[in-house]
Amino acid sequence: MVVLSENDTTVLKMPKNIYLNFPCINKILNIIDTKEKGKNNVAFDFSNTGWIDAEATPFLGVLVQKFQDENLKVYVKLPENQNVVRILEKNGFLSTYGLSNKQLADVHGTTIPYSVLDSREDDEIDEFLENRVFRLIHKHIEEDEIEIIRNAVNEVSHNVKDHSTQSSLYFCGQFYPSKKYIALTLTDNGITIPKKIRHKFSSKLLQSDFDIIEWATGHGNSTKNVASSGLGLFDIKSNIEGIGEFTILSNYGYWEQKSDGSKNHHSLSTPYPGTLICLKFLTYDHENRVSHLESDIINEIENLLF
Repeated sequence: MVVLSENDTTVLKMPKNIYLNFPCINKILNIIDTKEKGKNNVAFDFSNTGWIDAEATPFLGVLVQKFQDENLKVYVKLPENQNVVRILEKNGFLSTYGLSNKQLADVHGTTIPYSVLDSREDDEIDEFLENRVFRLIHKHIEEDEIEIIRNAVNEVSHNVKDHSTQSSLYFCGQFYPSKKYIALTLTDNGITIPKKIRHKFSSKLLQSDFDIIEWATGHGNSTKNVASSGLGLFDIKSNIEGIGEFTILSNYGYWEQKSDGSKNHHSLSTPYPGTLICLKFLTYDHENRVSHLESDIINEIENLLF
């Protein structure tokens, strides 16, 4: 067991529950911002944490990497709650950063492992998607929805390759059989959407970050139209409506679209050092799921009526 010097260690106490939603993300970023200058060690303290969404680990991974890039030593204090420990050991988050030697077997087939991929290695990404992602989820969602995931990964991957000084993609996911959805998160730790858009368009300088993300998801404002400065988000946003949720986190902006098409926008108190995308797909048997065919019929009826 490593004994850390209090005089040389910033202890970051993680929340009781860690969800990939605005209140929790904002809280954790504020906690991260309390890191004390001049101290060489950072300890993520999960001792009071009773639950963590597995799909939140790429978000945490970027924060761990941020400190490691600053040549700080990162440690973790695990809780007595074994559910949290099992989640972090089963998806490989702890072992990736040398924080634990254990990696539990995924006996239930519900875990998409935490992985740090090289955005420059297309074959590596394709192999990961086929063997670790699609093989697990193909029984629970439709074939065209798999293409949404593939497109999302490709968009972020190309974004990192073209515009980031970093080449890493952080990926993880979880299938929740009782809640009837699959959650997938991928993120980089590079230049953010708002910064790139402002650099390209001076008219966006005074807009909030979440307004810029909203603009970037609009029709015609895709990667190609912004000279590869933004993500091709419109198709992802349109295709996932009715079958899942879509969240984007970038710089100070938090943007999300629910399965019914409603949106929530927030400004973070502390910036996120990258761009994160989370996709939640409702499984076949979810009561709120609307198939693409049903969605098309509803849209046609609305057009006829109005």
